[in-house]
This record gives sequence, C-alpha cells and structure tokens, in this order.
Amino acid sequence: MRRIAKHIVRRGLWHGLAAALACSPAMAQHEAEHQHPPRAIAGTKTQGSHVEVDGARIWYASIGHGTPVVLLHGGMASSRSWDGQVPALVAAGYRVILIDSRGHGRSTLGPHPLRYELLADDVRAVLAHLHLARPIVIGWSDGGIVALMLAMRGNARPCAVYAFGANMDKASVRPGADDAPILATIVPRLAADYAALAPDPNGFGRLAEATRAMQAAQQDIGPAQLATIRTAVTIAGAEDDEFILPAHFRALAGAIPSARLELFPTGGHFVPWKMPDRFNRSLLTFLAHAPCGRRREALQR
Repeated sequence: MRRIAKHIVRRGLWHGLAAALACSPAMAQHEAEHQHPPRAIAGTKTQGSHVEVDGARIWYASIGHGTPVVLLHGGMASSRSWDGQVPALVAAGYRVILIDSRGHGRSTLGPHPLRYELLADDVRAVLAHLHLARPIVIGWSDGGIVALMLAMRGNARPCAVYAFGANMDKASVRPGADDAPILATIVPRLAADYAALAPDPNGFGRLAEATRAMQAAQQDIGPAQLATIRTAVTIAGAEDDEFILPAHFRALAGAIPSARLELFPTGGHFVPWKMPDRFNRSLLTFLAHAPCGRRREALQR
C-alpha cells in the first residue's frame, strides 16, 4: 500500500515484529481464521501454484469459472487483501485470478530490485502461463499502478482496468501521509499476513526496504503517457484517502481517453476492507459494462 513501506522503514517497525506476532494470541486467531479459504468461498476450488519468473517464484491461484478477472494487491500486502471481494466475484460468475506480487505473500523476492515494470512483467508471465490473452485487471494502490502500466505497455494488454487508490506521480501524495494514524492498525495486519504466508517469515523488513526503494524510484507518468491508454478504464478512489490527494484521481481520469471516474465519499485508502459491500457493487457494475465482461458476452450470444 502507498506510504506504508516508508513508514515501516523510517520507524524500524519490523524489528521483532514478525517474531512477536508469531507467538501472540492475535496471531493464533489470525492463523485460525486464514487456514482455509474464507468461509464465503466454500464450495469453490482454489489451486495455488507458482510460476518461475526471472529468478523469483510468483504465486497465483485460480478460483471459479467464467470471464477471467485478475486481482492485484497493494504494496506490503498479499492476495489476502481481496478476501472480501473474491466470494462476490465468484458468485457473480467470474473466474478470479489471484497473484501475490514478487516478494509479497507466497511469492519470493528474487535477485532484482523491485520495480513496477518488473511487477508488470510478472503478471504478464502468469497470464501467459494460464493462456489468458486479455483479461480484466483490478488493482488496488500499487496494484492499480501495475494495472495501468499493463494497459500502457506490452502486447498483451488488459481488456479493461479498474484502478483503486493508484497514483502515477509523487506530487499526488497527501502531506503527512507517512504518519497517517491508520498505519498503527494496518501495519500489524500486514505483518501478520506476511508472517503467515511468506517463505521467509522474518523477511518483512527486507520487503519494506525493497518496496520503499521501488516507490522512491517510481518515475512520474504524465498526461501524455496516460493518453496512450486505449483500454476501458475506471479510476476509483476515496475523497478521504489517507495517502493520495483526491484531485489526482480526477486528473488521472481526465488524462485517460474515455476513462470513468468513481469517487467514494468515505472509506479512505481501504474501502475494500472497510466497506466491502459498497466496493463490490462498484466492481460488479464495472465488470458488467466491460467490453469483455460476462454480462456483455451473454448479450452478444
């Protein structure tokens, strides 16, 4: 997620955090709740596997059947971020592709510095492995950045993109974002997920350093580059996003031809967690109108 890595590195919050969580009652409860797919996904078949990509093992899973929808999580998070969305998408008749970004969740970091272009290449590799040419891609925060980069570059571009809480230039960061109060509750949650999933449960600090460096090295992507996107795009965000100025979401939507803008009045950077029902309705509306969405395909039969 945006700004979280810098906050962790600056304050050294990873020191002892994974070890403390591993033996805490909160961690035990967290593990009990996440040993299996969420109860709402009962009856679906989750098959997690890995693809070897440029020195890293990238984890993915495919759930359900129908039009493929790829979910890309934010920085320092994992595909568990989408636990509140997967059941609704599967129930609506979509095939959900979950990916843990390089170094996150069940995926290894590999030998190369993290870069958004590298994360986009990892997604392309998973899609090629699954023989998916033009899926719908939904991204949150850093995942939204990757989704938009997929739409800008490469041969296998998404059919449609929904980018929530994404920013494409450094000027869009809200003043004081590195000390947003919500980080006090978000960081332990992300650390617990990492300790539960990662091949190296003690690597949270290394991931924070790598993610902070990636975000610092991010090159601004301006209107001229965004104007090259020909994919159907929805730019979404919250008016009270703790990290990104809402004016940036408006600017993104204005720079991308035919982009649709959706602003949530509340919920901040974590609408998918705080208001999953409201967020899921937004996703399903987007999917219903996507050029390759299930409902549109049904109408064309």
